[in-house]
Amino acid sequence: MRKIFSLLAVASLLFVACETVSEEYPSSIRLSKSVVEFGNAGGTQSVSFTIENSKGGSVTAEDNADWVDAVVDFNAEVVITVDANTGDAREASVTVNYEYAKAVKITVKQKEAGNSNFDVEFEAKRFEGIYFGTEYSSTPNYYVILSDRGAASDGSPKANGTYYFFDMYNKSAADEACPILPNGNYTYDTNNSYANLTFSEEGSWYAVMDANGEYAKTGEYVSASVSVTDNKFEAIVELKSGEKHHIVYEGKLQTSIGHILSTFTEDVEFAVEDATITANLYGDSYEVGQQNWFVEAKKGDDLFMIELFNSSTDSCDGLYQMLPAESSDYANRYLPGLLGEDGLVGSWYAKLTNGAIKGDVMAPITEGVIRLATSDNTLTIEYGCKDDAGNNITGSVSGSVTVKDLRE
Repeated sequence: MRKIFSLLAVASLLFVACETVSEEYPSSIRLSKSVVEFGNAGGTQSVSFTIENSKGGSVTAEDNADWVDAVVDFNAEVVITVDANTGDAREASVTVNYEYAKAVKITVKQKEAGNSNFDVEFEAKRFEGIYFGTEYSSTPNYYVILSDRGAASDGSPKANGTYYFFDMYNKSAADEACPILPNGNYTYDTNNSYANLTFSEEGSWYAVMDANGEYAKTGEYVSASVSVTDNKFEAIVELKSGEKHHIVYEGKLQTSIGHILSTFTEDVEFAVEDATITANLYGDSYEVGQQNWFVEAKKGDDLFMIELFNSSTDSCDGLYQMLPAESSDYANRYLPGLLGEDGLVGSWYAKLTNGAIKGDVMAPITEGVIRLATSDNTLTIEYGCKDDAGNNITGSVSGSVTVKDLRE
C-alpha cells in the first residue's frame, strides 16, 4: 500500500551527513538512522528527520511494499509500521522526499517467521518505573513499565508507543538510592492481595498509542507470569482478546522515584558547527568555593546546555565530570540534567519547537565527560556522555562564544 503523507518542513540538525548544497538541491534531508529492523511480530518504529537549509514546503514519505506503512507526523518523524511476518525474512524501503533536496531512503528489514507459540514477540527498549516501597502496601511495591518509546515524566504513554505495565510486589525492600527490581518468579494476582512475588490485576495492563497520543488499543491480562533474573525481565501475558504476548527486556532493572526523562531510545551522535554560544559567569552562587558557569549553544532548533563549576573567573575551558549526588567537591564538575520548577536545569541536549522546549525531544546529561576549549573566540564543546536511559550522547559543538560576567 503506497501512501504519501505531508508535514511542513523544519530546519534543525540531526545525526547523519547531508548532501552537498547545489543549485538543484539547495537543501538536504538528515535522518537519525537509515536502517530499521523489526522482529517477525512487526510493530512500529520512528526515524527522526530534519531539513538543512529549509526553503519551506512539505516532506513526504512513500513506502514500496504492502506490508509497510510510512507516516510523517508532527514531531518531525517518519513513523514506520510493519505487519507481522509469516514467511521468509524480507526487506523494503521508505523514500523520504523534499522538493528542494535529494531524496533519501530508509531500509526496512524484518526477520523471518519463527516457530513461536506467541502471537506477539516484543523486545522492550525501555525499562522504567517507580519504587513506592511500603507507601501504599505492606509489601514493598515496584511499579514497572516496559515499552519501545519510554513513558512521559508523569508515567503516561507517549504517541506511537507500545506499553506493558506491571504492578509488582516483593518483600525485599530496595536501597532507595538505587532501587533495583528483585529477582524472582512473579505470579499474576487477580485477588490484588499485594502478596510477595505477585503483580496485581488492578495495576497491570497493556496499551498501544496512535500518532496523536490517543489509545489505539488497550488490553487486560487474563493470565500472566514474570521472571526476573540479573539484568533480564521476561513476561508471558495472555490478553482477554486471546492474544499471547512474550515480552523481554535485557539491561539494568533499576526503578526510581520518577521516570526516565530522555526521549531517546538509541545512541545520539552530532557534529554541530557555527553554533551561537554564550557563557555566563555567576560567580560562587552555590557558595561551594567554585565559580558557576552556564553555557548555552544553539544552532537552528538544536540546544545544548551545560551548568559547570571551575576556579576561573575568565574562562569556562576545562575537562568536566558529572557532579555525584551528595558530593561536596564541585571542582571541574557539571550538574546533571534535571527538571526544575521553571523547566530544564543543569546539562541537557534538547530540540526546540517553534523556539521553545516542548519536551518531545530531549536528553539529560547524567554521566561521562565534557571538554570545553576556546581558540580565537571559538568555543568547542566535546561530549562523551550518557543520558538517564543509558544512551550514548556523543559528538561536538563549536561556534563563536560570547562571555558575560553576571556576578552580583
